[in-house]
Amino acid sequence: MNANDIKWRIDELRLKKGWSLSKLAKEAGLAETTVYNWFNENNFNPSRKTIASICEALGISLAQFYSGIEEGALSPKQVLLLELFGKLSEKQQDNIIEIIRNLAE
Repeated sequence: MNANDIKWRIDELRLKKGWSLSKLAKEAGLAETTVYNWFNENNFNPSRKTIASICEALGISLAQFYSGIEEGALSPKQVLLLELFGKLSEKQQDNIIEIIRNLAE
C-alpha cells in the first residue's frame, strides 16, 4: 500500500463513521493541523505508530486496515495471524505459507 492508498483508506473509514477531519484527529490523539495538512497538501507521511493510533480510534486492527477486510469478517485468531504475519520478513512469510500448505493437505 503506498501513501495515496493509505490516505484514501483513512478517508474511506473516517467517512464511513461520519467523522470530520477534526473528529478523526481528536479520536486518534493527533493535532488537527497535522490531519488537515495530510488532506489539503501533498504532505502525507504518517508513521506506523500514527496509523496504529488511527486504527485504534476507528476500532479496527492494522491487519483490517491494510487488507480492507471489514470488522467482524475475520475471527480474532485470523486477525492476530495477519498482524503477526505482517511483522515477518518476506522469507519468513514464504516459510509460513509453506508450513500452512503442508498442514492443510
